[in-house]
Amino acid sequence: MANEKGIPVGELSRKTGVSPATINFYVNRGLLPHPVKTARTRASYPPQMVERIARIKDFQDRGLPLAVIARILDSPNPAAELGLSGTPTRTARGPVGLTDYLEETGLDRDVLARLIEADILRPGRDESGLVFDRADLAAGRAAARLLNEDVEIETILRHDEFQPVSRAEAHFLAEHLAEAMRFEPSQRKATAARAAFATLRDYMRLRELETAYPDWDQPPV
Repeated sequence: MANEKGIPVGELSRKTGVSPATINFYVNRGLLPHPVKTARTRASYPPQMVERIARIKDFQDRGLPLAVIARILDSPNPAAELGLSGTPTRTARGPVGLTDYLEETGLDRDVLARLIEADILRPGRDESGLVFDRADLAAGRAAARLLNEDVEIETILRHDEFQPVSRAEAHFLAEHLAEAMRFEPSQRKATAARAAFATLRDYMRLRELETAYPDWDQPPV
């Protein structure tokens, strides 16, 4: 049972739903501290390890690998720790409102509404309504470009079917960022790693396209 010295591994296992073997694995990976010996064959963990294990499990449920979890586990802002959030992602003049966004992307309101409803575009909100950052602008321009190239809106909306793939790639990118910034955390390294990751993924997609559809860039006969 728990005492002033901590929680035995058996009780920690019951409280968290994690097996003792998994707890030991977390210890070996540096996610949990080594237990404190209370007797020759007994050891205990600090009570706060219940919450810490819950946090680890939550990150694992989101698909994050342990190498990334170890880096962000103690961070109050995991996304910022990995360079995935913060003011650098905004335009130099700050976020833009709905009217400016429609003008700068060329999208009309109905198309924008459908893209947001499909969770393809994810603008922010403030007291004035929708706000769009640099990434939102790039994505909106890309959608408008597809429409201008005669790709149907229904086809574009099917991007929502690939959210699991996008989520998996985001976790994979997070792992790259964690390794890139292990010794020198900086916005420069985060930006460079993100750009290189995108280039490599685009290259691999192109090669898959060429393999499956060798004449993809040829006009139909």
